[in-house]
Amino acid sequence: MKKTITIFMIVAVSCLLTWTFVQSDSHEQPESAIDESQVILVEYKWNGEPYQISLADLNAAIAELPVYRQQNYKTQADKAEYLEELIEERLKIHRAIDDGFDKLPEHLKKLEDYTNQLMVEKLTEMEVDEKVSYKDEDLMAHYQANLSEYIENEKVRAICITLDDEDLANETLDAIIGGKDITEMAKELSEADKLANGPGTNPDDPGNTYYFTKSASPRWAEFIEAAFQQEVGDMTDTVFEIDVSDETFYLIFRKEEHQPERQKEFEEVRRDVERTVERTKKRERINAWVTEISDRGKLKTYPENIPEPPQPEESESEESQE
Repeated sequence: MKKTITIFMIVAVSCLLTWTFVQSDSHEQPESAIDESQVILVEYKWNGEPYQISLADLNAAIAELPVYRQQNYKTQADKAEYLEELIEERLKIHRAIDDGFDKLPEHLKKLEDYTNQLMVEKLTEMEVDEKVSYKDEDLMAHYQANLSEYIENEKVRAICITLDDEDLANETLDAIIGGKDITEMAKELSEADKLANGPGTNPDDPGNTYYFTKSASPRWAEFIEAAFQQEVGDMTDTVFEIDVSDETFYLIFRKEEHQPERQKEFEEVRRDVERTVERTKKRERINAWVTEISDRGKLKTYPENIPEPPQPEESESEESQE
Protein backbone atom coordinates (compact mmCIF):
# COMPACT_ATOMS: atom_id res chain seq x y z
CA MET A 1 0.00 0.00 0.00
CA LYS A 2 2.90 2.39 0.91
CA LYS A 3 4.49 1.59 -2.42
CA THR A 4 1.34 2.55 -4.34
CA ILE A 5 0.87 5.80 -2.38
CA THR A 6 4.47 6.80 -2.99
CA ILE A 7 4.05 6.27 -6.71
CA PHE A 8 0.93 8.39 -6.81
CA MET A 9 2.74 11.22 -5.03
CA ILE A 10 5.67 11.08 -7.45
CA VAL A 11 3.35 11.05 -10.42
CA ALA A 12 1.25 13.93 -9.12
CA VAL A 13 4.27 16.18 -8.50
CA SER A 14 5.90 15.23 -11.79
CA CYS A 15 2.66 15.79 -13.65
CA LEU A 16 2.18 19.29 -12.24
CA LEU A 17 5.75 20.39 -12.87
CA THR A 18 5.90 18.99 -16.39
CA TRP A 19 2.52 20.38 -17.38
CA THR A 20 3.60 23.82 -16.22
CA PHE A 21 6.64 23.43 -18.43
CA VAL A 22 4.49 22.52 -21.43
CA GLN A 23 2.13 25.40 -20.70
CA SER A 24 4.95 27.95 -20.73
CA ASP A 25 6.40 26.55 -23.94
CA SER A 26 3.04 26.54 -25.70
CA HIS A 27 3.16 30.33 -26.00
CA GLU A 28 6.36 30.14 -27.99
CA GLN A 29 5.28 27.66 -30.65
CA PRO A 30 2.04 25.93 -31.70
CA GLU A 31 1.45 22.40 -30.44
CA SER A 32 1.42 21.06 -34.02
CA ALA A 33 5.00 22.32 -34.58
CA ILE A 34 6.57 20.29 -31.76
CA ASP A 35 7.46 16.62 -31.49
CA GLU A 36 4.75 15.52 -29.07
CA SER A 37 6.54 12.28 -28.27
CA GLN A 38 9.38 14.33 -26.77
CA VAL A 39 7.11 16.37 -24.50
CA ILE A 40 7.03 14.30 -21.31
CA LEU A 41 4.04 14.88 -19.05
CA VAL A 42 4.57 12.07 -16.51
CA GLU A 43 7.54 10.06 -15.25
CA TYR A 44 7.31 7.28 -12.67
CA LYS A 45 8.78 3.92 -11.70
CA TRP A 46 7.03 0.65 -11.02
CA ASN A 47 9.01 -2.30 -9.67
CA GLY A 48 12.14 -0.37 -10.54
CA GLU A 49 11.18 0.04 -14.21
CA PRO A 50 10.93 3.62 -15.54
CA TYR A 51 7.77 4.70 -17.41
CA GLN A 52 6.70 7.90 -19.14
CA ILE A 53 3.52 9.42 -20.57
CA SER A 54 4.15 11.88 -23.36
CA LEU A 55 1.94 14.49 -24.95
CA ALA A 56 1.63 12.12 -27.92
CA ASP A 57 0.37 9.37 -25.60
CA LEU A 58 -2.20 11.72 -24.10
CA ASN A 59 -3.50 12.94 -27.46
CA ALA A 60 -3.60 9.38 -28.81
CA ALA A 61 -5.64 8.23 -25.80
CA ILE A 62 -8.11 11.10 -26.29
CA ALA A 63 -8.37 10.30 -30.03
CA GLU A 64 -9.49 6.76 -29.17
CA LEU A 65 -12.47 8.05 -27.20
CA PRO A 66 -15.93 8.28 -28.81
CA VAL A 67 -16.32 11.51 -30.77
CA TYR A 68 -18.85 12.95 -28.31
CA ARG A 69 -16.29 12.52 -25.49
CA GLN A 70 -13.38 13.94 -27.48
CA GLN A 71 -15.24 17.25 -27.59
CA ASN A 72 -14.78 17.49 -23.81
CA TYR A 73 -10.97 17.57 -24.02
CA LYS A 74 -10.12 20.48 -26.32
CA THR A 75 -8.56 22.96 -23.91
CA GLN A 76 -5.34 22.64 -21.92
CA ALA A 77 -7.25 22.42 -18.64
CA ASP A 78 -9.50 19.66 -20.02
CA LYS A 79 -6.50 17.69 -21.26
CA ALA A 80 -4.83 18.06 -17.87
CA GLU A 81 -7.97 16.62 -16.30
CA TYR A 82 -7.95 13.62 -18.64
CA LEU A 83 -4.24 13.12 -17.96
CA GLU A 84 -5.14 12.29 -14.37
CA GLU A 85 -7.54 9.59 -15.60
CA LEU A 86 -4.85 8.19 -17.90
CA ILE A 87 -2.32 8.06 -15.03
CA GLU A 88 -4.82 6.26 -12.81
CA GLU A 89 -5.56 3.72 -15.55
CA ARG A 90 -1.86 3.02 -16.16
CA LEU A 91 -1.18 2.46 -12.46
CA LYS A 92 -4.16 0.15 -12.09
CA ILE A 93 -2.90 -1.92 -15.02
CA HIS A 94 0.53 -2.27 -13.38
CA ARG A 95 -1.09 -3.38 -10.13
CA ALA A 96 -3.33 -5.88 -11.95
CA ILE A 97 -0.30 -7.41 -13.70
CA ASP A 98 1.52 -7.67 -10.37
CA ASP A 99 -1.44 -9.65 -9.02
CA GLY A 100 -1.33 -12.01 -12.02
CA PHE A 101 -4.61 -10.92 -13.55
CA ASP A 102 -2.99 -10.93 -16.99
CA LYS A 103 -2.58 -14.69 -16.75
CA LEU A 104 -6.06 -15.66 -15.55
CA PRO A 105 -7.44 -18.40 -17.85
CA GLU A 106 -10.79 -16.64 -18.31
CA HIS A 107 -9.01 -13.42 -19.32
CA LEU A 108 -6.74 -15.23 -21.75
CA LYS A 109 -9.79 -16.95 -23.28
CA LYS A 110 -11.54 -13.61 -23.78
CA LEU A 111 -8.35 -12.17 -25.27
CA GLU A 112 -8.13 -15.10 -27.67
CA ASP A 113 -11.78 -14.73 -28.66
CA TYR A 114 -11.38 -11.00 -29.26
CA THR A 115 -8.19 -11.53 -31.26
CA ASN A 116 -9.94 -14.11 -33.42
CA GLN A 117 -12.85 -11.74 -33.95
CA LEU A 118 -10.52 -8.93 -35.06
CA MET A 119 -8.69 -11.28 -37.44
CA VAL A 120 -11.94 -12.46 -39.03
CA GLU A 121 -13.16 -8.86 -39.37
CA LYS A 122 -9.93 -7.85 -41.07
CA LEU A 123 -9.99 -10.90 -43.34
CA THR A 124 -13.61 -10.25 -44.25
CA GLU A 125 -12.80 -6.63 -45.05
CA MET A 126 -10.01 -7.80 -47.38
CA GLU A 127 -11.86 -10.72 -48.99
CA VAL A 128 -15.34 -9.17 -49.22
CA ASP A 129 -15.46 -5.38 -48.81
CA GLU A 130 -12.41 -4.68 -50.95
CA LYS A 131 -13.48 -7.11 -53.68
CA VAL A 132 -17.06 -5.88 -54.09
CA SER A 133 -17.61 -3.36 -56.86
CA TYR A 134 -20.50 -2.19 -59.02
CA LYS A 135 -21.18 0.37 -61.72
CA ASP A 136 -24.02 2.75 -62.48
CA GLU A 137 -25.26 0.19 -64.99
CA ASP A 138 -25.71 -2.33 -62.14
CA LEU A 139 -27.72 0.19 -60.14
CA MET A 140 -29.95 1.06 -63.07
CA ALA A 141 -30.47 -2.62 -63.89
CA HIS A 142 -31.62 -3.31 -60.32
CA TYR A 143 -33.92 -0.28 -60.39
CA GLN A 144 -35.52 -1.33 -63.69
CA ALA A 145 -35.99 -4.91 -62.48
CA ASN A 146 -37.64 -3.80 -59.23
CA LEU A 147 -39.76 -0.79 -60.20
CA SER A 148 -42.61 -1.94 -57.97
CA GLU A 149 -40.40 -1.45 -54.90
CA TYR A 150 -39.94 2.23 -55.71
CA ILE A 151 -43.51 3.47 -55.90
CA GLU A 152 -44.76 6.38 -53.84
CA ASN A 153 -48.25 5.68 -52.54
CA GLU A 154 -51.07 8.13 -53.18
CA LYS A 155 -51.37 10.80 -50.52
CA VAL A 156 -53.92 13.27 -49.29
CA ARG A 157 -53.69 16.53 -47.36
CA ALA A 158 -56.61 18.11 -45.57
CA ILE A 159 -57.55 20.92 -43.21
CA CYS A 160 -59.17 19.22 -40.24
CA ILE A 161 -60.67 20.46 -36.98
CA THR A 162 -60.78 17.73 -34.31
CA LEU A 163 -62.96 18.34 -31.25
CA ASP A 164 -64.23 16.26 -28.34
CA ASP A 165 -67.27 18.46 -27.64
CA GLU A 166 -70.27 17.74 -29.89
CA ASP A 167 -72.01 21.06 -29.24
CA LEU A 168 -68.84 23.02 -29.99
CA ALA A 169 -68.36 20.95 -33.15
CA ASN A 170 -71.84 21.83 -34.42
CA GLU A 171 -71.34 25.51 -33.57
CA THR A 172 -68.01 25.44 -35.43
CA LEU A 173 -69.55 23.82 -38.49
CA ASP A 174 -72.36 26.40 -38.55
CA ALA A 175 -69.81 29.22 -38.40
CA ILE A 176 -67.81 27.76 -41.30
CA ILE A 177 -70.94 27.21 -43.40
CA GLY A 178 -71.86 30.79 -42.58
CA GLY A 179 -68.64 32.04 -44.17
CA LYS A 180 -65.89 31.56 -41.57
CA ASP A 181 -62.69 30.17 -43.18
CA ILE A 182 -61.93 26.69 -41.84
CA THR A 183 -58.21 27.46 -41.52
CA GLU A 184 -58.84 30.59 -39.48
CA MET A 185 -61.32 28.70 -37.34
CA ALA A 186 -58.71 26.00 -36.66
CA LYS A 187 -56.21 28.67 -35.55
CA GLU A 188 -58.72 30.32 -33.22
CA LEU A 189 -59.67 27.01 -31.61
CA SER A 190 -56.00 26.09 -31.24
CA GLU A 191 -55.21 29.40 -29.54
CA ALA A 192 -58.17 28.80 -27.21
CA ASP A 193 -56.79 25.31 -26.48
CA LYS A 194 -60.04 23.66 -27.59
CA LEU A 195 -58.71 21.30 -30.26
CA ALA A 196 -58.64 17.63 -29.28
CA ASN A 197 -55.68 15.36 -29.92
CA GLY A 198 -56.19 14.12 -33.48
CA PRO A 199 -55.75 15.09 -37.13
CA GLY A 200 -54.83 18.72 -37.67
CA THR A 201 -53.89 19.57 -34.09
CA ASN A 202 -50.29 20.61 -34.70
CA PRO A 203 -49.98 23.88 -32.71
CA ASP A 204 -47.46 25.26 -35.23
CA ASP A 205 -49.91 24.87 -38.12
CA PRO A 206 -53.41 24.22 -36.76
CA GLY A 207 -55.75 22.32 -39.05
CA ASN A 208 -53.07 21.13 -41.48
CA THR A 209 -52.89 17.33 -41.54
CA TYR A 210 -49.93 17.37 -43.94
CA TYR A 211 -49.78 14.51 -46.44
CA PHE A 212 -50.86 11.07 -45.28
CA THR A 213 -51.35 7.70 -46.96
CA LYS A 214 -54.20 5.22 -46.59
CA SER A 215 -52.17 3.20 -44.08
CA ALA A 216 -51.06 6.22 -42.04
CA SER A 217 -52.99 5.34 -38.86
CA PRO A 218 -55.31 2.36 -38.25
CA ARG A 219 -56.84 4.25 -35.31
CA TRP A 220 -58.10 6.97 -37.64
CA ALA A 221 -58.95 4.67 -40.55
CA GLU A 222 -62.55 5.96 -40.87
CA PHE A 223 -61.37 9.56 -41.22
CA ILE A 224 -58.63 8.56 -43.68
CA GLU A 225 -61.06 6.62 -45.86
CA ALA A 226 -63.54 9.51 -45.89
CA ALA A 227 -60.81 12.02 -46.80
CA PHE A 228 -59.60 9.87 -49.70
CA GLN A 229 -63.15 9.58 -51.05
CA GLN A 230 -63.69 13.34 -51.05
CA GLU A 231 -62.99 15.53 -54.05
CA VAL A 232 -60.35 18.22 -53.66
CA GLY A 233 -62.05 21.29 -52.22
CA ASP A 234 -64.98 19.37 -50.70
CA MET A 235 -65.78 19.80 -47.01
CA THR A 236 -67.88 17.71 -44.67
CA ASP A 237 -71.46 19.04 -44.63
CA THR A 238 -72.13 17.44 -41.24
CA VAL A 239 -69.96 16.78 -38.21
CA PHE A 240 -67.99 13.58 -38.76
CA GLU A 241 -68.27 11.45 -35.61
CA ILE A 242 -65.62 8.80 -34.94
CA ASP A 243 -64.77 6.53 -31.98
CA VAL A 244 -61.07 6.10 -31.23
CA SER A 245 -59.83 4.07 -28.26
CA ASP A 246 -63.07 4.43 -26.28
CA GLU A 247 -63.23 8.18 -26.97
CA THR A 248 -65.60 9.99 -29.32
CA PHE A 249 -64.27 12.76 -31.55
CA TYR A 250 -66.06 15.21 -33.82
CA LEU A 251 -64.28 16.20 -37.03
CA ILE A 252 -64.83 18.88 -39.66
CA PHE A 253 -62.45 18.65 -42.60
CA ARG A 254 -61.85 19.86 -46.13
CA LYS A 255 -59.72 18.00 -48.67
CA GLU A 256 -56.91 20.26 -49.89
CA GLU A 257 -54.69 18.08 -52.11
CA HIS A 258 -54.55 14.58 -53.55
CA GLN A 259 -51.31 13.18 -54.97
CA PRO A 260 -51.87 9.99 -57.01
CA GLU A 261 -49.56 7.00 -56.81
CA ARG A 262 -46.41 7.58 -58.83
CA GLN A 263 -43.23 5.85 -59.86
CA LYS A 264 -40.19 7.36 -58.14
CA GLU A 265 -37.40 8.46 -60.47
CA PHE A 266 -34.05 6.68 -60.29
CA GLU A 267 -32.19 9.67 -58.85
CA GLU A 268 -34.74 9.92 -56.02
CA VAL A 269 -34.00 6.39 -54.85
CA ARG A 270 -30.39 6.07 -55.98
CA ARG A 271 -29.01 5.76 -52.44
CA ASP A 272 -31.55 3.05 -51.54
CA VAL A 273 -30.75 1.16 -54.74
CA GLU A 274 -27.03 1.45 -54.08
CA ARG A 275 -27.36 0.07 -50.55
CA THR A 276 -29.43 -2.85 -51.81
CA VAL A 277 -27.02 -3.66 -54.64
CA GLU A 278 -24.05 -3.42 -52.28
CA ARG A 279 -25.67 -5.82 -49.79
CA THR A 280 -26.49 -8.23 -52.60
CA LYS A 281 -22.95 -8.10 -54.00
CA LYS A 282 -21.47 -8.67 -50.55
CA ARG A 283 -23.77 -11.60 -49.92
CA GLU A 284 -22.76 -13.15 -53.24
CA ARG A 285 -19.07 -12.61 -52.50
CA ILE A 286 -19.41 -14.09 -48.99
CA ASN A 287 -21.09 -17.21 -50.40
CA ALA A 288 -18.37 -17.60 -53.02
CA TRP A 289 -15.65 -17.02 -50.44
CA VAL A 290 -17.13 -19.59 -48.02
CA THR A 291 -17.21 -22.09 -50.89
CA GLU A 292 -13.54 -21.35 -51.66
CA ILE A 293 -12.32 -21.89 -48.10
CA SER A 294 -14.58 -24.94 -47.68
CA ASP A 295 -13.04 -26.54 -50.79
CA ARG A 296 -9.56 -25.62 -49.63
CA GLY A 297 -10.19 -27.22 -46.25
CA LYS A 298 -11.81 -30.31 -47.87
CA LEU A 299 -14.81 -29.71 -45.66
CA LYS A 300 -17.08 -32.61 -44.77
CA THR A 301 -20.11 -32.29 -42.54
CA TYR A 302 -22.09 -34.94 -40.68
CA PRO A 303 -25.25 -33.25 -39.38
CA GLU A 304 -26.92 -36.65 -39.06
CA ASN A 305 -24.65 -37.35 -36.09
CA ILE A 306 -26.43 -34.69 -34.00
CA PRO A 307 -28.64 -36.68 -31.60
CA GLU A 308 -32.35 -35.97 -31.40
CA PRO A 309 -33.40 -34.41 -28.07
CA PRO A 310 -35.42 -36.78 -25.86
CA GLN A 311 -39.18 -36.52 -26.19
CA PRO A 312 -41.13 -35.34 -23.11
CA GLU A 313 -42.56 -38.84 -22.45
CA GLU A 314 -39.10 -40.41 -22.62
CA SER A 315 -37.74 -37.85 -20.16
CA GLU A 316 -40.58 -38.51 -17.70
CA SER A 317 -40.05 -42.27 -18.02
CA GLU A 318 -36.32 -41.96 -17.33
CA GLU A 319 -37.00 -39.78 -14.27
CA SER A 320 -39.54 -42.27 -12.91
CA GLN A 321 -37.05 -45.13 -13.34
CA GLU A 322 -34.43 -43.20 -11.43
